Amino acid sequence: MKFKPTYSKKDVEVLVDECLYKGFFEMHKLTLKHKKFNGEWSQPMTREMMVRNDAVCVLLFDPVADKILLIEQFRPTVLRSESPWLLELVAGMVEEGESDEDVARRESFEEAGVTVKRLEYMFKFVPSPGGLVEYLRMYAGEFDSSLVDTTKVHGLDEENEDIKLHLVSSDDAIALLKNDVENASTIMGLQWFALNKSDLVKRWSA
Repeated sequence: MKFKPTYSKKDVEVLVDECLYKGFFEMHKLTLKHKKFNGEWSQPMTREMMVRNDAVCVLLFDPVADKILLIEQFRPTVLRSESPWLLELVAGMVEEGESDEDVARRESFEEAGVTVKRLEYMFKFVPSPGGLVEYLRMYAGEFDSSLVDTTKVHGLDEENEDIKLHLVSSDDAIALLKNDVENASTIMGLQWFALNKSDLVKRWSA
């Protein structure tokens, strides 16, 4: 089954777009109206949303050694959790003029010190459609795990990154889904990998 939305963006009229804050993120207040499922137009409504550039996530997989490389880093937004250090996929925001492939390769080197060979598109998703304007596009990236030094800390000092590497078997990575992995892109990336691993290995072995 392929889902086809009832309406498109032409069925939305933005009346006012006000920027309330501009920093690392932007906060916008929109006044808009849209077509309703009964064919009528809604009343004008206001919606506040956080806006930032789209991002690219990379699930790093070595099909020869059958290993996955994950990263661990501090995230202040989850300070109320038992630990604000999360297990994640390599990821970074798309800057002006960059392609997804540029971002995937740059971030893989900066955050994990690895050079990506082949890249394969997995899927895209909206992390929080109720209030965040951003798409995350997911890729599987081939790398050589024999060149990885897990004792070395990675990340850019100017971005206050402090990243630890975790090189695990693909079975152990998939098993993490049974535990409390809190990062959404990591959960979805591992789920995709669990469903598509055999086909991915075949394609990369061809």
